[in-house]
Amino acid sequence: MTTYTQTVNYTPSTENFSNPERGWYKYSKAQSTTSFSFLSQSSLNSYRNTDKITLMLRIYDLGAFLTTPISQEFLNNIQTDFNTLRVSGFKCVLRFRYSETDNIDAAKPILLNHIEQLKSVTIPNQDVIHVLEAGFIGKYGEWYYTSNYGDSGVLSAQNLADRKEIGLKIMELTPNRLVMFRTPKFQQLVGGTTPISLPTSYDGSTNSRVALHNDAFLSSNSDSGTFSNTTTDYTYLDAQSKYTMCGGESNALFPTKQDCPVVFGWLTRFHYNYLNFGYHPDVIALWKTNGCYDEIQRRLGYRFELISSTIENGIITVNIRNVGFSNVFNPRKVYLVYKNTSTNILYSFEVNTDIRRWNAGETTQFSKTIETTLPDGIYNLYLNIPDENGNFLHSIQLANTGVWDSSKGYNNLNQSITIEAAITNPPPVDPPPPVLTVTIYVENNIIKVTNLTNYTIAVYNSSNKLVSTTNDMTRLKRGWYTIKVTDTSTGKVYTLKYYKK
Repeated sequence: MTTYTQTVNYTPSTENFSNPERGWYKYSKAQSTTSFSFLSQSSLNSYRNTDKITLMLRIYDLGAFLTTPISQEFLNNIQTDFNTLRVSGFKCVLRFRYSETDNIDAAKPILLNHIEQLKSVTIPNQDVIHVLEAGFIGKYGEWYYTSNYGDSGVLSAQNLADRKEIGLKIMELTPNRLVMFRTPKFQQLVGGTTPISLPTSYDGSTNSRVALHNDAFLSSNSDSGTFSNTTTDYTYLDAQSKYTMCGGESNALFPTKQDCPVVFGWLTRFHYNYLNFGYHPDVIALWKTNGCYDEIQRRLGYRFELISSTIENGIITVNIRNVGFSNVFNPRKVYLVYKNTSTNILYSFEVNTDIRRWNAGETTQFSKTIETTLPDGIYNLYLNIPDENGNFLHSIQLANTGVWDSSKGYNNLNQSITIEAAITNPPPVDPPPPVLTVTIYVENNIIKVTNLTNYTIAVYNSSNKLVSTTNDMTRLKRGWYTIKVTDTSTGKVYTLKYYKK
């Protein structure tokens, strides 16, 4: 494998592209009548390709079933819609309600039974459900004007108990998705007053799945009653939205809070993930006129920018920042993909990172050991962030120039490595030092020793009597001598027979 260090720096893009589970949404509804209005694949394809939109607020009116079970035909029609979303690379913000023209909703026993029926189509199709808006109660399904559960914001203890019971039942429709409630008050009614924190985020608990859809975004000082106490509600939402999100739409022009220098602060503070593409038109026009529309549409939800990647010592390290307003909530795996440049065969390996913790406004680093067991060859490296359904139309595109492979939904890291066959008997990393020969000789009656540092000398005459322990033989008589040199570090003895003239 290539062992030298190689670093690639990436250029961020200003392009608006069609990433899943974020951004503007289109509005669509289906009545519970024989003239069911099905989603159109051609329209969805146009929204995706032209407007770069991948979200549909899909509302199903259940008014025809106020006193009866939902028909199987209607459930089948919803399934057909989900199939259309899937093949079009779309997901829905889903809401069920009984009416948008009056406050008539179903009594609790019937309503709860409707939820139980709907689970047969919602649970198997969560892959195309981005989030669920609570719905069911009241006009528009916004939990305000209602014939059965307390009207005009005056709620009795029984009203609150009924709403909590219904809210918890609604959570069963999409157990792996967020459920968006209309106000912080109702979020806390269902999930509790203590906001989610890092240790319990994404743990599947009710509280970790309770989020806000604000359908009066910045339309007044209280967002048309969305916030009953801005001090306490804002404090709660500051924390809760970090690990969930907010979405919705505006319903009126209120420039003091909607002007560009101000709106980014609100979108960032409460981690907005989606907004209505066409409503309120005066607000949308204001953002276009004042020059912040393009940035809003780019940063709604998550937006991941590669900063750099480095391969060093057999490890690839990637630095990435989230410049969007919110985190990803729905779980996704991240894969490092190797593409053999000769065979085009792909090899995919999961990376140990949780994309839901690539926090908005922060930079994240993750690393993975380079695979060395692949067949010999040169490999280009990619990041793949697919959806749970494996549909590449739902894969995440990183916000950089020159990285996106739209045919597979991969992000090209522009890194290449060479993998070579392993050597059967590889040389040691540090070769052993050479063996040095110890030499003893006499020069001008002086005993000399090579390649030893610490040693002792002993000189014996022909009678094997010790006559000297120094290297100077000048005073010794003529004759044969045995010179013994002992290596004091190892104890090894070297011997020389020498005739002194």
